[in-house]
Amino acid sequence: MGAIASAPHEAPVVPAPVVLHVYDLGHSGEMRTVNAVLQTLGTGAFHCGVEIYGREWSFQASPRGSGVFVCQPRRCPSHSYRTSVDMGCTRFSEQQVLQTVQDMRVEWPGTCYDLLTRNCCHYSDQLCRRLGLGPIPLWTMNLAGAGAAVKGAYDVAVDALYPTLLTGCLGHTKAVRAGKVDVRMAKVA
Repeated sequence: MGAIASAPHEAPVVPAPVVLHVYDLGHSGEMRTVNAVLQTLGTGAFHCGVEIYGREWSFQASPRGSGVFVCQPRRCPSHSYRTSVDMGCTRFSEQQVLQTVQDMRVEWPGTCYDLLTRNCCHYSDQLCRRLGLGPIPLWTMNLAGAGAAVKGAYDVAVDALYPTLLTGCLGHTKAVRAGKVDVRMAKVA
């Protein structure tokens, strides 16, 4: 009977806790007060980061390279710590977490940061989901979602009204730039 070669056994991965850290934007007392009021309405303007294996990962605008960054847990230098939310445990090893973050660094360039649709809360939500956890609490990002919905409705309305605005102008017209839309105004004689 021949000897059977066996692969070295990897140590089983012990589930690692994942914590969402929530911050008030910036360091002003005014923002803390605004968020205290907004929190009674179930919302707020927050920065979020995800702690796992002793590091906190988040996302920010950056003129070049990735917007993904790491800091000490509960110590994001640009914002004031507010609270933490236990997100559960992941079965990802530390190496698997680092690989996941590395993959996301490529997918989350700092130049693609958008305050309403691709910010630190969206990044934190995606990281938690990739770690096999659920979404982050809705109250951390619903203000940005509401802002994005309003902006989207505005864009749809402008696109729908644009031909009417152009054909409805009488006499000489003058082009005026309003954001991304070219609006023509009637010249009053």
